[in-house]
Amino acid sequence: MKSATYPRHARLLCGLAVLACLAAGGASAQEAQSVPLVRQDFSDCTNSTVNAGVEPAGTISLVRNSDGTTAVKIGMTVAPDTTYHFYLKCVRQLGDIKTDDEGIGEAVFNFPTNSVGNVYAFDMYPEGAPAGNKFQSVTVKFP
Repeated sequence: MKSATYPRHARLLCGLAVLACLAAGGASAQEAQSVPLVRQDFSDCTNSTVNAGVEPAGTISLVRNSDGTTAVKIGMTVAPDTTYHFYLKCVRQLGDIKTDDEGIGEAVFNFPTNSVGNVYAFDMYPEGAPAGNKFQSVTVKFP
């Protein structure tokens, strides 16, 4: 059987999900999850209107660590050579992600787990936030 070949960004996203579990030292399903990042200009603070059926531009992998922090690993393929501001939506900016000449970007951020509840979201956009170039995560829901 011939093995499948996947684009570079697909391999990157699969690797990020594995890394998230390893970073947590074998976290249980309740402590780790991944959500897609999709192109959508606006939504509310928990992204309740984000359409999960849209082809994702990236993946956000999350791990709740035993030290009271949540690790966020982002892998995406979007506009090339662009800096995106990445936000814990309606809370604060977590940092910037710079894409390469193929539009691939990746980053890792941490935030205090108690700075949000069990339901929250992320968004990202470049300086000036031009319409059509904004991205929202699907809602994150921890039990």
